[in-house]
Amino acid sequence: MTTSQTAISSDGREPALEGFWQAEASDVPGIEKALTTLRKQYASPAAAREGQAGTRNSVANLVIYAGSEDDAARATAAMTELAGRHPSRTILLIADLAPGSPDVNASVSASCRLASGRRICYEEIRLRAAGASGPHLRSIVDPLLISDLPVFLWWTGDPPFRHDAFLALARLSSRVLIDSGSFRTPAATLQRLGRFMEDDAIDVPVGDLNWNRLAPWREVLAQLCDPPAVSELLPHLRRLRIERAVGAEGGVAPVAQSLLLAGWLASRLDWEPGRAAEQTFSGAYRLRLRSGGRDLVVELRGRLAASARPGEVQALALEADEDQHRIALEMSRPGEQEQAATSVSIDGAAPAERSVRLPVLSDAELLGDEIDRLDADRVFEDAAEMAGRLAALLPANADEGLA
Repeated sequence: MTTSQTAISSDGREPALEGFWQAEASDVPGIEKALTTLRKQYASPAAAREGQAGTRNSVANLVIYAGSEDDAARATAAMTELAGRHPSRTILLIADLAPGSPDVNASVSASCRLASGRRICYEEIRLRAAGASGPHLRSIVDPLLISDLPVFLWWTGDPPFRHDAFLALARLSSRVLIDSGSFRTPAATLQRLGRFMEDDAIDVPVGDLNWNRLAPWREVLAQLCDPPAVSELLPHLRRLRIERAVGAEGGVAPVAQSLLLAGWLASRLDWEPGRAAEQTFSGAYRLRLRSGGRDLVVELRGRLAASARPGEVQALALEADEDQHRIALEMSRPGEQEQAATSVSIDGAAPAERSVRLPVLSDAELLGDEIDRLDADRVFEDAAEMAGRLAALLPANADEGLA
């Protein structure tokens, strides 16, 4: 085991506002020994004299699976931002699920920083594992968890819901977190997600960062639909159009967020999926659903928005009519701006227009929101299951060009 210490100060002369300690290990006993050593270092009188000492404070165990260095870098950035709000025992697992001889190498670090006038220290264990079978990963991770604290598993990328490695870590967890916005094959993976949540073989709540990205959209749309003149016509919707960001004309973008938004509306309003989707000449997907004995068209299309994250919802439009009454509702956000324009027209009258705030949340904020809850999000589960059913209607090439 080797150790090193780094003090970080603002100008090289003032007392350090942060402290960082690191150690290397090659097995579980070595990791536990390294953690003990680091705690002695960041709580030592020497660290106190240099203004770096702190107390360990963990509110949860966070196990992060990363299948690539890019996924690991993104997770590390989110955890660094989140640390002050949710200091956790973090186990970052960079693993290769391909069969092979089991092997593991680890680095252990502790960081201290000021939070609400106190210096809080949190620990990260970074593991590189090969030959990562389910029993192998569980035997590594389980002894490193802080007992009596909830365990969150954040699986970056496309979760292999039937792989024994995923199932072993999920069964250790109080809650499993995913991000459908980073799925490399979103249509196919959403279908597998829906089946996983319907399966009684494993009972663990699932949360999705991408679902939380849609929270501002859902909140504003619910407000726009609240007046009786609008809500009474919702069972008579004829058309829904959702536009997602693409980076170039004719480009492709993940469809997961559009499917989740459509799945939310479908699950709340008792829509039933119909026949296979059509793909228009422009590349849009046109699905036909049933609503109260009537046909409903749902169109998912791309919209040029180079400044937005590919696949982010950029606009939606609803149309409904019954007898002499009709409504037309629209929401639109340009790029990554935190403002959206809304328009509601009732019975052909001049539309009521206004600008609303539509915040863009960071990965750390999204992750923090998920760690704040332990219970199942039934609204999300219904929406995700329906999104999986809608994804099954898309053409087989819906995920082409995304991986």
